[in-house]
Amino acid sequence: MTPLAVTDPPASFDVEAFLGAERGRVNAALSALASSRVEGAPTVLREAMQYALATPGKRLRPALCITAYRLLRPGPAPDAVYRLSCVVEIIHTYSLVHDDLPCMDDDELRRGRPTVHVVFDPGTAVLAGAALIPAAVRVLDDAARELGLDAPARGRMIGELCRAGAAQGMVGGQWLDLIGEQPGATVDADGLERIHRLKTGALLAVSLRMGAMAAGADEARLEALTAYGNELGLAFQIVDDVLDVTRTAEELGKTAGKDVDAGKATYPSLFGLQRAREMAVERTGHAVDALRAVDIHSPELEALAAYVLERGR
Repeated sequence: MTPLAVTDPPASFDVEAFLGAERGRVNAALSALASSRVEGAPTVLREAMQYALATPGKRLRPALCITAYRLLRPGPAPDAVYRLSCVVEIIHTYSLVHDDLPCMDDDELRRGRPTVHVVFDPGTAVLAGAALIPAAVRVLDDAARELGLDAPARGRMIGELCRAGAAQGMVGGQWLDLIGEQPGATVDADGLERIHRLKTGALLAVSLRMGAMAAGADEARLEALTAYGNELGLAFQIVDDVLDVTRTAEELGKTAGKDVDAGKATYPSLFGLQRAREMAVERTGHAVDALRAVDIHSPELEALAAYVLERGR
């Protein structure tokens, strides 16, 4: 895939080094949580949850959460912020466990290794995914409490997470996606955008909102970060669709070409490959513009927008 351009971040900013460092701390926090939050669970269920959480990933959502926190609280983020950043990654992980099930996308490969229902069984995968949801809420409440947030503030953050991951957000987007695959169904451009604003954009946006809320952001900054997250989510999905038809399973770490085989509506299928690439560039431009409109100049967020365009998997 030809690299796509977006507003160039400062030349001195090394996004790979930034993401690598953040990924290391997030993975350490996630590993500790994977052990502490499954205590008392039946052995096989515990193993399935830990297997899911140990699946390698870009950790983009945690990086967005941490970066949003640092916009208002510059300097090294405390450990509790890294635990907070894991919350959306835990919800994202549960969604992937369910997304891969035979009744959904029926995938046997996720991030380069067998999916949870293949290693265990579909029933265990359903329950392991479901068990991650309350685990995420517990992590959020504990981390926010450690950061000094009072009960009403913690309640608002839990509400934000629940809306983003529920029928009004990610789950609703997944349902619309499934309905769009039914025989005789058609998905137009507006329908496709709605699917992915919910399915992908909602969790990216809430990652930023949670980090900013933990740091005490005002409404203007919250709305700008939300707009950035929504636009970045669309760009992410457009690039995902492009990669699905231009890369191999080995390169992607998951099954390639499934959307085409299923006759699924994607950005390349509706607009063509070149136009889809151009749309991804436009969306990241809108994302950065939303930040600059309220005088947020973040090398990290601008570099992450470029990273979304240029990623190879």
